[in-house]
Amino acid sequence: MDENKRIELKDIQKLSLAILLDIDEFCRKHDIQYFLACGTLLGAVRHQGFIPWDDDVDIMMPRSDYQRFLESYKSDKYQLLKPSAGRYYYAKVYDPKTIKYEDNIDYHKYEPLGIDVDVFPLDGIINDDEVINKLYQKECFLEMLLRLSNQPIFYRKNPLKAINRLIPRVIGSRNLVKMIERNAMTYDYDTSDYVIRMRRSTNGFTGALPKSVYEEAELSFEGHLLKVPKGYDIWLTRFFGDYMTLPPEEKRVTHPIRCYYRD
Repeated sequence: MDENKRIELKDIQKLSLAILLDIDEFCRKHDIQYFLACGTLLGAVRHQGFIPWDDDVDIMMPRSDYQRFLESYKSDKYQLLKPSAGRYYYAKVYDPKTIKYEDNIDYHKYEPLGIDVDVFPLDGIINDDEVINKLYQKECFLEMLLRLSNQPIFYRKNPLKAINRLIPRVIGSRNLVKMIERNAMTYDYDTSDYVIRMRRSTNGFTGALPKSVYEEAELSFEGHLLKVPKGYDIWLTRFFGDYMTLPPEEKRVTHPIRCYYRD
């Protein structure tokens, strides 16, 4: 890529914010519930905007709202990648005028997307640690198979590991996404008293939270009032611990990505 077209962090944040505001406008118009999530939610609470070194945006939606969003979202500027494409087990809304390379992804099968917003579903659950752990372990296993299904057989020229990629490729990425979704939807969101964000994560597993945590509230994010869970303190404490304390400087790093404007 032409390094003159490389997009630096501040502009990545501006472009990501524009996508988020488009989603916010659409969801308000169509009465679809969403919440800021992960580092985006933390940024809203601690920085009233982006964490200074953060380069992505995450939101989450109750499963029924998530499904309505997948069925109805339209934009003149942005494109929606659905889980049914078999690439990810969650949705992405991305800017097609940009291109984003993630250093830990092999792009032999798919063209890189643009700068995006990740959209995750929230599902119902019972407050039983044994049940939750069983579902989570299955989620981790299926997500690993999905990643393997999208890698070349001889990924990084290691023939000894090729056999590990044959089974997930035979199952197929789209089928694996369906299996991940069925696992996450074991319990119905609307009739459950507890909610879970069933996702394998480098931050660990947040487990079940009372549905009352996900009552709707708003916080300022880069000068815009956006939707957050009312119990954001409980959510962030579960996910990040002492979230108001800044991490040491060596941990204030961006994701391993490179973004460019397309020709």
